[in-house]
Amino acid sequence: MRDEEFLGTIARATRPQFTGEKTVVFCSHGVDAPYWRDLLAAAGADDVLVLAFDDTLASLLDASAHRTAAQLLADRHALLATLATDSPLSTLVDQFDPARRAILLVTDPLNPTVTGSRRRLGGKHPSWGFFEHKSVVDVLWDTIGLVRAESAVYDAAGSLCRHLSPQGPDLVYALQPYGEEPSAGGEDIRWASSALLRRDDEAVRHGRLRIMPLLSGVPCRLHGVVLAEKTAAFTPLELLVPRRPADGTFLCAGTFPLPEPEQRPMVQLTRWIGEALRDRLAYRGGFSVDGILTRDGFRPTDLNTRVTSAFEAAPPPLRVAVHASALLARAGIPEVDAAGLEERTHQALNRAGYLTLLTVVRQPATAAMRPVCWSGPALVACAFEQAHGVLEITAGPRGTVLSVRLRRDRLPAELSAQEAAVMAFRAADDLLDTGLGYLQPPPRLLGAVPGQRNGAT
Repeated sequence: MRDEEFLGTIARATRPQFTGEKTVVFCSHGVDAPYWRDLLAAAGADDVLVLAFDDTLASLLDASAHRTAAQLLADRHALLATLATDSPLSTLVDQFDPARRAILLVTDPLNPTVTGSRRRLGGKHPSWGFFEHKSVVDVLWDTIGLVRAESAVYDAAGSLCRHLSPQGPDLVYALQPYGEEPSAGGEDIRWASSALLRRDDEAVRHGRLRIMPLLSGVPCRLHGVVLAEKTAAFTPLELLVPRRPADGTFLCAGTFPLPEPEQRPMVQLTRWIGEALRDRLAYRGGFSVDGILTRDGFRPTDLNTRVTSAFEAAPPPLRVAVHASALLARAGIPEVDAAGLEERTHQALNRAGYLTLLTVVRQPATAAMRPVCWSGPALVACAFEQAHGVLEITAGPRGTVLSVRLRRDRLPAELSAQEAAVMAFRAADDLLDTGLGYLQPPPRLLGAVPGQRNGAT
């Protein structure tokens, strides 16, 4: 079944909700717009307006030299809130729907609290996002019976943290400032030797700090969609997160499928987690659990209550199918095909032709594109006809962005995906002056145990 045909099955299941209705979709990618229009037209919608943040809505956000992922999300929420006022956005939507009776669909990661008076389908329950707080989520793991690493949480830690920080293994610490939403994109996460724990005392005094050991293993993501009656569990992914020794941060760059022989037990664990989220939290919609695959099994660190960036490089019809399934699940519509959704995502993620990386460049850089090829373990400039990939600098909503596309069939066999990412960023510094600096891949670990069953069944 092609992705477009799978969208047709979703449309048939949702006819009672959309027949004869006008619909407004807010999404991230303009290339998704025709598939949203086709899906909703097949579902019987009277008319469809699709507004994408990288297309129609781009001019309504102030230009910025640099935004964090959390800042970009906050700015987009602020723009959506202007639907309730007299604004350029409300004028645009009112021209399409002057009676203000259209159904609103707002895709992940967006979760605005204000969208005006129109009906919104598939909004997220406020309690679910609470568990994205890194200083809270360990309670959830304990409640559902998912084995985790030890951790400690300090309120307004300050000097108390200095006295109680254990000596021994390296540590990871995550700061949650009071009154702020959970951060995205790995911001506010640091790693350090326990003897030299890096702290911003002013920040620590105004937030909660979770400290846990820096586990040895494969950083990975389990993700899926909790549907009304089943959980669709997707291909588990390795998180590409090179370390920055200079400041103890991580560069969150992309994902890569775990080896296929290791996927089945991780998919089973993903499905089990999804069912536990439904049972304990009445959860519906996209989710992911980030963690470390260790010799003792998977150890969770973070929960994301949304469809994640793992689908940023997916084919647009599949991305629309995943986002639509998540929205419909949150709306309580039971007929989405879980097995079909799993099959489509498995094929797309495992058989993608490219390793795709993305990061923000924090210093001035000129828009440019450089074809590159492998010369041993290094990437060097080459002609387009010889290229194994492309490095490109563009202006984006978060500022200057470096994107990397490397052919997966030409990745050197001796390099892991983590090492290939480090070499790509090193080439970007050399060829495009991106200033990313010295990066280290996480240390390889042999003997990780993907199949160990964690938690109670």
